[in-house]
Amino acid sequence: MKQNTPRSSSRKPAPEKKANNLPLAWFTPRRVRTLQVIFIISLVLSLTLELYVFGFPDGFFLRWLSALMVFFLFISVTVFGIIPLVNYVFKRWLPF
Repeated sequence: MKQNTPRSSSRKPAPEKKANNLPLAWFTPRRVRTLQVIFIISLVLSLTLELYVFGFPDGFFLRWLSALMVFFLFISVTVFGIIPLVNYVFKRWLPF
């Protein structure tokens, strides 16, 4: 005996899940934009600091690139690590 079932179902099909590539999933467009802004800020800051303090001596570009990497790492760790951690702690343990 055939059951009484509707011809078209009113239920929507389940959305397909995307493959979660963890290293690539971290690079959302917003984070890439933030990394670009951090890089530009680090570039300008290290260039002005190197030119102000040392001028344009021999080995300028190597010193400039090392200063760029230091500023980039400090700002990146602050933006992506310390600030979210502080926000989490204040939301989790200090609710007002």
